[in-house]
Amino acid sequence: MKRAVAVGLGWLCITCTVPDIDELEAERPSSCDADHPCQVRVLLSYDGFRPGCVTLRLADAEASSRTLELPVDPPVLEGKGTREVGFIRKAGWSHTVVVSASAREHSCTGQEVATATGRVEVPDEGSAEVSLGLSALDEDGDGYVSASSEGTDCDDRSASIAPGLEERCDFLDNDCDTRVDPDPICAGVEWRTTPPMSGVALRDVAPHARGRAWFVSDNTGVLAYVSREADGGFDVRRFSDCPGEWSTAWARPSDGRVFVGSWLGRLATRTTVVGAPCTLASFDGGGAAIQDIVGFEGDGGTTLYAVSESGDILRWDYPEDPVRVAHVDADLRSIHGLDPRTLIAVGTAGGKVPVAYHANPDGGTWLPEPLPSSSAGQSALQSVHVVSPGLAYASGDQGLLLEREGDTWTTKPAYPIYVDGGVAPDILDVVSFGKGSVLGRLDTDDIVRFDGTRWLDFRFGTQGFSSLEALSSDEVWSVAEDGTGFHWGP
Repeated sequence: MKRAVAVGLGWLCITCTVPDIDELEAERPSSCDADHPCQVRVLLSYDGFRPGCVTLRLADAEASSRTLELPVDPPVLEGKGTREVGFIRKAGWSHTVVVSASAREHSCTGQEVATATGRVEVPDEGSAEVSLGLSALDEDGDGYVSASSEGTDCDDRSASIAPGLEERCDFLDNDCDTRVDPDPICAGVEWRTTPPMSGVALRDVAPHARGRAWFVSDNTGVLAYVSREADGGFDVRRFSDCPGEWSTAWARPSDGRVFVGSWLGRLATRTTVVGAPCTLASFDGGGAAIQDIVGFEGDGGTTLYAVSESGDILRWDYPEDPVRVAHVDADLRSIHGLDPRTLIAVGTAGGKVPVAYHANPDGGTWLPEPLPSSSAGQSALQSVHVVSPGLAYASGDQGLLLEREGDTWTTKPAYPIYVDGGVAPDILDVVSFGKGSVLGRLDTDDIVRFDGTRWLDFRFGTQGFSSLEALSSDEVWSVAEDGTGFHWGP
């Protein structure tokens, strides 16, 4: 039996040539094509997860020994989708067929996480239809379903944690075996520094791939592309053709193209190629500082979002020009998300009250998030990092750390005060990949870690740390005002 698969517009139709009667007695029911219309159309819908394997089981309702299994291509890479499978009743079967669908997580050998069953009367002429819905919860999108939804993921709010993942040195139980960083997984993992660039005050770092990142300066216009070398050192490639007081940057994962924003409201981009031009975007920010930028690749394009001190939220569908898509009455300090739907922006209202906003699914006005009351002096949120759709962290003045689970923000223990009569330091950056690993950059020139219950030291500084970023849980980057770069990893 020959079979062809065609995919289009989010639907799957399995087609084949129709065999003769003898073949029908011995083989599965035929699928459908233009010349042989389906007697039954099975509409499968998926919600909350992306199945690793889906099987359709057909059974003759009047003879339970007559069964057949048909594999179904899983849906596209979203947590929601549809598939259509059609078949022709097998010769010798009754007109009543029981149709069952089974979905497994991650692969065809994975845990069964969702089932659905329907019953259909197969007509002699025309066609019948049966709809089956498969639902499970994979909140972090890592292909493993939450243990609360019949799956095996011990932490469904971190894509860095799931059974079968390789253990990393990152303060997390990556493979769900209850052990965190077992020996010798952290052997050779340490902080390393890049050669300092004289006279260059580094303001931000934008990693785009393993061992590769951009450093940006706000006093010389220098952009530096840094690559980790096999001997453990770093190759630093300086570019001086992008003049500007660059305050923030994001680098495209596929090719390393960097997008930068400035204290004066300008935006620019360039590639890693020597001799390629730096291109200033045709955008007038009115002099308001661009304070953070984040981007996403998809559908062959690149979309970036940036926030400014004047409360503007910008969208940049590169290579088109950036545009303002929203404005809020706040000084926005940071923006982050896993995709445009999970974006959160944070800052301060009037320099007195911490505020947070999330993207509106319908593309309209950004919506304020209810925050818990803050203590006196905790007047701003300085940074935000989205771990998964159901988990995010925001940090701010005087040790303020907020955790967002689901749609609810709660206050976590503030970074402690070590000087009598003093105040806790501001947490200017936050990066997290799970509840056991929340990293923060303090205004005291230190990098610290919150393990879910207490604060721990991670790196003391003397050069003036000015940024903290990471693409994966086991590789961290920072830069300093004296032109030095820092890399933590194997």
